[in-house]
Amino acid sequence: MTWRDVAIRDIRVASRSVGIWIVSVVQILLFVGVAAVEFVLDDGSFLTYIDSLTGVVAVTIPLVALLLGYKSILAERTGGQLRLALSVPHSRRDVAVGKLVGRSVVFVVPTILALCLAGGVSTVLADGGVPWLWLPWFAGVTILYGVAFVGLAVGVSLSTTTGRRVTVGAIGAYLVTVVLWKDLHTAVLLVLHRFDTAVTSDMPGWALFVRLASPSESYGLLVRTGFAIDRAGRYIDSGVAYVTWVAALGLLVAWTLVPVALGFLRFKTADL
Repeated sequence: MTWRDVAIRDIRVASRSVGIWIVSVVQILLFVGVAAVEFVLDDGSFLTYIDSLTGVVAVTIPLVALLLGYKSILAERTGGQLRLALSVPHSRRDVAVGKLVGRSVVFVVPTILALCLAGGVSTVLADGGVPWLWLPWFAGVTILYGVAFVGLAVGVSLSTTTGRRVTVGAIGAYLVTVVLWKDLHTAVLLVLHRFDTAVTSDMPGWALFVRLASPSESYGLLVRTGFAIDRAGRYIDSGVAYVTWVAALGLLVAWTLVPVALGFLRFKTADL
């Protein structure tokens, strides 16, 4: 038995969850709704639609991914299924990798469907100007952005043993990485520079990299790489060699893998 068996089983179990189906439908309605609002009510262009959708994705996709993954290990640990699965035998590494892959697939499939439906509606409503060659790029970086939070959620689930802790961990992860990162970064930067507010508009290279380390900032830069939207301009114009779309891509990959690796360090020696 391998991690593939764990992933397949996890996909089958998750696909029967009513909650996951509800979240998927809401996601589809939300993405299509943004297209309707942008083109029908605001008479916007395709680029303004991408800009609006990027803002919605940056806030909602992390919630979806965290909801899908934050109890992926804990639910089976508390229910006794995990101990049974490890007696098949699976190794704990197989469980960790399989859960990451399985929950990623459960996230990716409805998200791709939502993006395709929203893309179809938007291209029909848009009055030309659709950058066809860059649409796969948008879909790809959106998927990577969400999978990064799946990895974060699975890492939290691997490292905790109680429902309260995993819930607090998931909420805390969302607040820090999505809601508070910019404010915390600005506050630390002001303290380090003796409250000289000029530093917030002219950041040193290392500070820009720390700001870019936020998953939503990396996602914004990756979208900006393919589309001329008013996002992530501070990175484009900085001239800093290590603050580029390549760095943003690497940071999202790190957000996917590092939390799982850290969670596994606790999981592999934990009592079940």
